[in-house]
Amino acid sequence: MRLTSGNSTLITLLTVLKSFHRPLCRVSTVLICAFACFVVAGCGEQRAAPVNVELARSTLLEVLEHWKKGGTIDELRQRTPEIVVQEALWSGGRELQHFALVDDGRALDANWFCEVELTLSPENGEEPTKKTLTYAIGTDPVLTVFRAML
Repeated sequence: MRLTSGNSTLITLLTVLKSFHRPLCRVSTVLICAFACFVVAGCGEQRAAPVNVELARSTLLEVLEHWKKGGTIDELRQRTPEIVVQEALWSGGRELQHFALVDDGRALDANWFCEVELTLSPENGEEPTKKTLTYAIGTDPVLTVFRAML
């Protein structure tokens, strides 16, 4: 291939573009990485605030009293602020006769864990049933009472 003025101009242009290509790749790579870090940081999981132990304790007592008085879980969802409760015994129709907090509970991150002794109404004419269960109570962003799966 013979070098002519057209070919040399093309080779010069390609050489210039090639020299710009490396810095542009580095700059674009840095910009892409910076953008990705920004997006990942912005989309990170929001952590709940540490549990408010007094509010958690009073919420648990309120929920258990409501169950004992014959209330429903759905009624607690209608309150302001709502209380989200998940308790299979209650939703399964078991009636609560008595309850007692077994310990002072323990706070762990966004939940307060408390052991409770429940006395449930008898089924089919049997004796009342006593169960000791642990509940996990959350206070942020919503009041929640769930049976802890420990």
